[in-house]
Amino acid sequence: MIMHLLLPPSEGKSAQTEGPTFDLDGLSFPELNDARKTVLSTLIEVSNRDDSAKILKVGAKGSQEIIAQRDILNAPCAPAREVYTGVLYETAQLHQNDDVMILSGLFGVTKGEDLIPSYRLSMNVSLPGIGPLKSFWRKQLTGWTPDGGFVKTNDSVNDKAAHESVIGGCVDCADVTVDLRSELYRVTKPDPSNDGGEWWDVRIADSRNKTVSHMAKHYRGLLARALLDSPTQPIEEVAGMLGSVSVEAEDNIRYLTLVPTGL
Repeated sequence: MIMHLLLPPSEGKSAQTEGPTFDLDGLSFPELNDARKTVLSTLIEVSNRDDSAKILKVGAKGSQEIIAQRDILNAPCAPAREVYTGVLYETAQLHQNDDVMILSGLFGVTKGEDLIPSYRLSMNVSLPGIGPLKSFWRKQLTGWTPDGGFVKTNDSVNDKAAHESVIGGCVDCADVTVDLRSELYRVTKPDPSNDGGEWWDVRIADSRNKTVSHMAKHYRGLLARALLDSPTQPIEEVAGMLGSVSVEAEDNIRYLTLVPTGL
């Protein structure tokens, strides 16, 4: 089984004091580079405006971050898994080469090892000339799959051969994607017609079956670490170590609800 984890970014980030400067061509999924250039250049322009905090929806505490990203192309970088420092990442304690993909408002999708600078740009922002980033990236990521990057499909029928070639012609590889993103960053969706593997949609709830928001990041992080440490175990069994689990299936999509112990 080949397992991919989809994560959101975090608002909290570690600004590097040293390290290599940003190299756009070094990021995974270079097909996104034109879109990334558009967002980067617009972010730099906005960060130089007097109304930048309002546009970027940043409070007074974030003013220094806005000033810093005026020169973001020359900022020191580190692996994305180290730059993001929010609750999910503190809990997940990502290791080098953990197979995670991070959806963000600035880069679209990056892997944990991609070198990125600290920045301030949420997916809920609307940038001048671009519009809402969630809509922008939803369009840019059309055709993107976690197991094979960008898959071109025939306009009239699903081009299965193209998909197989991207993942090495292995239809039975049982690729599994576990979606641990928050709703804001769910700009891509599973394709029920994809025969290449399963998609697990994870929801954190309390004992009354109400979606948890305050502690969700913490438990997503715990689940991410547990899954990465036990990649060959059934997803529901790993999740079951954190609480009670229920699973509903529809085509190749599994909807997993985790009620952590004590909630």
